[in-house]
Amino acid sequence: MSVEFVIGVLNTSMSAIFGASLLALWYYQRELGYIAILVGSYAVRILSFGSLYAAFALDQLELRMVANGLILAATALLSVAISRRLRLRPHYGSLAAIMTISLAAGCFFVFAQDNLPIRAAVINLGLAAICFVMLTDLTRRHQRTPVEQLLFAQIVIAFLSFVSRPLTFLIPWIEPAQSEAVYWIVVSISDTLICSTLAAAIFAVIAVDVMDRFKAEAQIDMLSGLFNRRGFESRAQPLLARQPGGEPAALILTDLDHFKSINDRFGHLDGDKVIRAFSDILKDKAPRDAIVGRIGGEEFAILLPAGLGAAAHAMADTARTAFKATAPGIFAHACHPTASFGIAVARTGDSLLALMERADRALYRAKNEGRDCVR
Repeated sequence: MSVEFVIGVLNTSMSAIFGASLLALWYYQRELGYIAILVGSYAVRILSFGSLYAAFALDQLELRMVANGLILAATALLSVAISRRLRLRPHYGSLAAIMTISLAAGCFFVFAQDNLPIRAAVINLGLAAICFVMLTDLTRRHQRTPVEQLLFAQIVIAFLSFVSRPLTFLIPWIEPAQSEAVYWIVVSISDTLICSTLAAAIFAVIAVDVMDRFKAEAQIDMLSGLFNRRGFESRAQPLLARQPGGEPAALILTDLDHFKSINDRFGHLDGDKVIRAFSDILKDKAPRDAIVGRIGGEEFAILLPAGLGAAAHAMADTARTAFKATAPGIFAHACHPTASFGIAVARTGDSLLALMERADRALYRAKNEGRDCVR
């Protein structure tokens, strides 16, 4: 199997297969925008290997520099995709500087002073520098998931490969006349391994992200956009367990007054409008760190984290008055829905169930004392 075959057929085909697979994934998972950048990375990689194959076939150094520029761009796009996936700002300035310096130096050692060993060192060190940028992003994640650890390891391997490839020219038992051929063999094999192993790590990361999205969607109430009961409890229990002494959390339970009669009189579509309007007010009035959920048909819960327990009554009353002011404009009927609120402040060692029972008793008092109030 010749070097030209590996570069022109095997590497190009592998990149095309991985790119097409990523494109299909992105078609069904467009919310994961970083996948589209990965598709672009593999598309540019295909052009790079195609240009390098043409450079060998036509014996044109200019095409080799085009191929070098494209492989740098493909690797830079991979770095951008990883930054986006980690919700970090991509290092556009650093990546542009690395590419510019590498290509400028590479062109010098093609057109001004043709020197393959130095040119190989310049381009490979540029690729290694881009890998280093990716690694710095991943190291900012103090608790990396197993698939992120796998991706980190594959990028480390790629980094070491890029750093070591130019050393081929320094191996003493290889004749100078043979060193170029040996170098391209090393490049073709290492590029094949880098392409396949990185792709495996990338697909593992995407698979976990897709599963996480499915899990998150399973914990969201589609009508209100709030957590459903499962989502609320899975987040509330750890938060309650972490509350420090002296800074209690607080739970607010709230229920729409006479909601069944609204559905019976005006229909479920108008009832849904009330649910959405009330949910929007709860999201708007709750503190940023609060956990807000729709835990029943017309019943909602807000868990205020430690230190905000004293503000629970004020927050509940603000939401109550805001809803009462907004309710008449929800639909064109002579209906003015209201809500009742019950509050319980957490005690040391409280379970979520115990806290919810006390908040439910407070809510029951609010219902018995005329509704549209906070207790």
